[in-house]
Amino acid sequence: MNDEFEIRALRERVSKLEAEMRFLYKHVGVTFVQPAFELDPADREVAEFIKKGDDLKAMQAYRGVHKVSAVEAKAAVDAIRAGLGL
Repeated sequence: MNDEFEIRALRERVSKLEAEMRFLYKHVGVTFVQPAFELDPADREVAEFIKKGDDLKAMQAYRGVHKVSAVEAKAAVDAIRAGLGL
């Protein structure tokens, strides 16, 4: 199975699941509310670097605490930034 075909199949499955969830929410009469972002206390320093606009130091701080790769730290910093609304 080539990657392009697999990605397309996964996107179709996700699309179908999203449609089913919308149907269920409507049928049951509930509204999905995105949970509020909660900063992990271990990431306070990371958040401060993000607020200062220093992504490199934020990534370094994240890697120091969580012992992850640079790619994982970048993804985490991006997620924290989004959670902070920056």
